[in-house]
Amino acid sequence: MAVNFHSPEGLFDTSHNSFRLYNAYSIPSGHTRSVSPVALLSQHDFPTLVLGDLNIHHSASNPSRLVSNYDQFISSPCFDRASAQLVSLLNTPGVYTRFPFTSNHHPAVLDLSFANTALLPFFSSWNPSLPPTSSDHAALTIILPTPLLKAQPKGLNWKYTDWNLIPPLLADLTFASSPALPTPHSLNLWFDDCVGKIRHLITSNNPTKRLSSYSKPWWTPELTQL
Repeated sequence: MAVNFHSPEGLFDTSHNSFRLYNAYSIPSGHTRSVSPVALLSQHDFPTLVLGDLNIHHSASNPSRLVSNYDQFISSPCFDRASAQLVSLLNTPGVYTRFPFTSNHHPAVLDLSFANTALLPFFSSWNPSLPPTSSDHAALTIILPTPLLKAQPKGLNWKYTDWNLIPPLLADLTFASSPALPTPHSLNLWFDDCVGKIRHLITSNNPTKRLSSYSKPWWTPELTQL
């Protein structure tokens, strides 16, 4: 199912007049699923959110699960299609979305959320923490604030950085091993995790600038001659 939202004045404080929401339930059908990844994951030039119980298991959505060859075969077309179309997974990896009522089944990550490149800048959070329902699937909250509602992050005050402190901390950083059989998506996840650890180390050990009425955009005297 697809629902289109239209606003002549633009959505998300942009010139985009359309926003599309896909909601899919994909059931097993032999060695495939009833909903084709080609039909579900397409790159539109307007914000698009894809939600669905896709009934697939993949290491990108649940890294702690031992994914069988069959599961990998079934789920790879979806994640490969997402990577090729630059559609990003919004789920927090490893956070379960299905809690079966029977003891012979394990919790799993079956409900997947994706955003295309036009929507991703407005994505804030994905959270399955709503109160339980009568379903064995968790209810999800996805927050898409407009840019005007986002607090502007404070810049780092590099003038007061303790550069003698940073190198030893960088040397002590540990990173996960790169994927043994990488796909574009799994490689991107691994790379983002490594960069995120470095960024966190730097930002947590640097003072931030204090905003004041005299704050101004970045400038250098070398631009004076332009």
